[in-house]
Amino acid sequence: MRPPPPLRPSFFARWTSRLAVFSAVLLGTAAFLHRLFGLPTPIAENLAAVAFLGAGVSLLMAVAATVGIWRTARPGTARVVFATLVSLALMLWPLVFLPQYERLPNINDVTTDPGDPPTFDQIAKLRAAGSNPVVYPGAAFAQKQTAAYPDIRPIEIDRPADEVFGLAAEAVKRLKMDIVHQEPPDLEAGRPGIIEIADRTFILGLQDDVVIRVGGSEQNARLDVRSASRYGGHDLGRNADRVRVILREVVTVMESTVPGARAESVEPKEVKEERPRNRRSKNRRRR
Repeated sequence: MRPPPPLRPSFFARWTSRLAVFSAVLLGTAAFLHRLFGLPTPIAENLAAVAFLGAGVSLLMAVAATVGIWRTARPGTARVVFATLVSLALMLWPLVFLPQYERLPNINDVTTDPGDPPTFDQIAKLRAAGSNPVVYPGAAFAQKQTAAYPDIRPIEIDRPADEVFGLAAEAVKRLKMDIVHQEPPDLEAGRPGIIEIADRTFILGLQDDVVIRVGGSEQNARLDVRSASRYGGHDLGRNADRVRVILREVVTVMESTVPGARAESVEPKEVKEERPRNRRSKNRRRR
């Protein structure tokens, strides 16, 4: 009498692991192509949604496979455990950002001047169909931004506007941001200087747009910054962080030009202080 054939893993046990691997590979491929090869963001978002959906289905199949193994003693426990770990890792990754999503305002456009935000000109031509509008959303965003980011304010300094514009351009170069359009201020015509920047996040390569506006006169200047996401409704504080980085870098560049002027004004005082000491030393020698 022949022994009965060995039991094989159930349908759910086999496909839960396959679906989990497929979802992980799909998500990784979408992120890789989006970051390095310019895969359109809407397509990458759709692929990511399919990957997360696959991870959820894989978890359901893992539960069904576990029930079958418990009742029939079929093999496939390793497959179920592996699929559960992979699917949970995929599902928990978006949950890491849940505290930021709930704590930060649901906005995707941040500026130092909500009343009269800098406008996008050349950047508007780069935005494809389906992206966020370049027009500032209005008072609703301004109220949320003021409540969440009260520290984001313009820079006002007693320096010529054209000089501040050059310092802002130098700060952008130091941050290694991609300048799309640059136009210096025209003080006679009263036209402010504009620097438009296309920036991307480091890991996922999410596209954001920045515009710096420098206005004023030959005596003083005001610098405003605006950062807006091309896609998505909630930026998780990304644009506010970028505005802060740019403002800090501009201030750093401005401060680096000050010590030279201070040194020239300090040197004469030091020389004057040394002369009385020399006279006293001579008097002591005579005595």
